[in-house]
Amino acid sequence: MSLRDRLEKSLPFSRKEIDLLVLSAPLRYKTYQIPKKTLGKFREVSQPTPEVKLLQRWLISNVFGDFAVHDAAKAYRNGIGLLQNVAPHKNHRYLLKLDFSNFFPSISSGHFFEFMDGKGYDHDDLIVMSRVFFKNYRKTASLRLAIGAPSSPALSNILLYDLDVAISNFCRNLDITYTRYADDLSFSTNTAEVLSEVEKNISKIIKENCIINLTLNEEKTVHASKKNGRKITGLTITSDNKISIGLQQKKLLRAKIDRYQKGLLTQDAIDSLKGYIAFVDSVEPEHLVRLTKRYGIEIMRQLYTRINLENNI
Repeated sequence: MSLRDRLEKSLPFSRKEIDLLVLSAPLRYKTYQIPKKTLGKFREVSQPTPEVKLLQRWLISNVFGDFAVHDAAKAYRNGIGLLQNVAPHKNHRYLLKLDFSNFFPSISSGHFFEFMDGKGYDHDDLIVMSRVFFKNYRKTASLRLAIGAPSSPALSNILLYDLDVAISNFCRNLDITYTRYADDLSFSTNTAEVLSEVEKNISKIIKENCIINLTLNEEKTVHASKKNGRKITGLTITSDNKISIGLQQKKLLRAKIDRYQKGLLTQDAIDSLKGYIAFVDSVEPEHLVRLTKRYGIEIMRQLYTRINLENNI
């Protein structure tokens, strides 16, 4: 059965609608400019239409569910997240953080075809997948992964499997712990000098083991230690090797709860606050105990129902 037949059988679209969606999918995106931390710089985020999202999610679940993803890849996997990306590093004194430049748009449909070669899919199936997964970038007339598409992170994990294997093997020989959260690479150890070996060799490892022409953003390279503070993907490793949301986020969280108490938050802001409190519970549950003592059980229960009368999470 062809992939088009499977899509027609599984999704609420006719064959004619499937064909039209596949043909037009690379153009069915709404693009936003999101401000970066650096003043005056913006990140382009492209959201596919609901119909294209449905196709993307179906393909990831039903076609790519059995493709290998390396244990070092922590982003956008069921039951794995930011906490699991940070935890392997918490008992190490020294940290190196590297960042890929222009990560998702660096991955093209050509890379996808090269990766899928010999895996048993006929040409039309690959055409369907590539048009569903990849956005048309009008400036370059090429199909590339979009920041904002739900399938981009999962597909990138699959395409970077060989690279993750190579980096992990290199690091294992030097007693270095490696994890990757999308474009953020983290390396930690208790022997400071060995991290320089990663910096010396990483570009060569990428070139030899990755079909994608990925480059590092050297401006985002960070060296950290237990002495001057370790922070990975927004979470902080404290001096006693615990994982925390960090002092700044705690201050912002208290400010939002204060505004909630005063009735100054919109419903969208309240929903966002509830989601973040649930995230805090997964990372640093003891902080919710402190917040409950500060604001009272009733306020905190309005924001997070898992808090009980004994202030235990």
